[in-house]
Amino acid sequence: MDRIVRQTISEGIRFTSIRDARFKQSLLSVNFLLPLQRETAAVNALLPMVLRRGCEDYPDMTALNSRLKELYGARLDGGVIKRGEAQIVSFYCEMLDNRYALEGEDMLTECASLLQSVIFRPVLKNGVFDENEVAIERHNLSDLIDAQLNDKRAYASRRLKEEMCRDEAFGISELGSREEAAAVTPQVLTDAWKRMLASAQVEIFLISEGEGEGCERLFTQTFRALSRTQTAVCETQVIRHAGKVKTVEEHLPVSQAKLVMGFRAGIATPDADVPAMQLACNILGGSPNSKLFANVREALSLCYYCFSRFERQKGLILIESGIESANYQKAREAILAQLADVQAGDFTDDEMKAAVMSLQNSYMEISDSLAELSAWYLGQAVAGTMHAPSEAAQEVAALSREEVVAAARKIEPDTFYLLAGEKGEEV
Repeated sequence: MDRIVRQTISEGIRFTSIRDARFKQSLLSVNFLLPLQRETAAVNALLPMVLRRGCEDYPDMTALNSRLKELYGARLDGGVIKRGEAQIVSFYCEMLDNRYALEGEDMLTECASLLQSVIFRPVLKNGVFDENEVAIERHNLSDLIDAQLNDKRAYASRRLKEEMCRDEAFGISELGSREEAAAVTPQVLTDAWKRMLASAQVEIFLISEGEGEGCERLFTQTFRALSRTQTAVCETQVIRHAGKVKTVEEHLPVSQAKLVMGFRAGIATPDADVPAMQLACNILGGSPNSKLFANVREALSLCYYCFSRFERQKGLILIESGIESANYQKAREAILAQLADVQAGDFTDDEMKAAVMSLQNSYMEISDSLAELSAWYLGQAVAGTMHAPSEAAQEVAALSREEVVAAARKIEPDTFYLLAGEKGEEV
């Protein structure tokens, strides 16, 4: 079991050490939690892209990458993700664990110092970010936003969330829009960076064999030296019940139609019945042994792929499938029939056992990757819990059929989205 030490090092800032001796690498991540808002999504997404380009000590990417090579090829990067209705600006450094440094170097402290420099001491010209650096990453962000259209499966999923949560922050992309990205100036980005340091909730995670006292001390001193304002509140609105079912149809030149069905789960973190909902979702469409795969895809041949997933922070169930447009009604009805079976308890003991084993394997695989472990504990922190993956696996194994059915019966259809070929085309 992971040895976890979690403490508050300053107002709104928590440092969590997860001691794990299985890896030859260590991972340090610094995560800034901000409310997901349309007017700030793009500028926040741009921050890690620009900050990664250099710092005062290593003022360009060439110098920074040379320093990383000196640190046994350490990796430093950043990005932005969405958890519930929080936009999380993340920075991380993966480095050789201290045990394997050839001359006994304190790799944790060295890399923590470099990461601290990148976040807190960027290269500024006349007090703002350099126009050329901002322009380069503004273009790269626009390309990332445009690329979302090329992956039609991801595009359909995103469009379902936009339509289903049109009046909720969850419907906003964590990358923002192309128009918002184009409007970011060096001054606007500098203001966003200062606002992030001054007000964001911060979750710092260190996964290493050692305790990392030097890392904790460094970030404690750094944050306590800041003039922090009131910590931003990152709350996720959970709508427990669906209204009238909405159907949205969109046409693009696609060779395979995408059907994404959105449901209100009625359950979200930190509710006690989240594990039961996760298992119900897995029985429905979470593995090759699930009802959607076995019946809708295999037996009825109505889908190229069909799976379900549970957005636990927001309390949504999404069912995604690739279909022929002509099979839209049949596929929709077949998927709803499988959901009705789970809600009625019409699944075998073997189906439930297979779903439990699938979930347990997924949880245990998390512990095989530093990146997955860091992401797991970040999700736990957002949810207000701090369970190890092994504990989640035990919770699932202890669930009864009655608990799973009770959770499944709370699922209500909300929005169905179909992405089909352009009208008049054969798809």
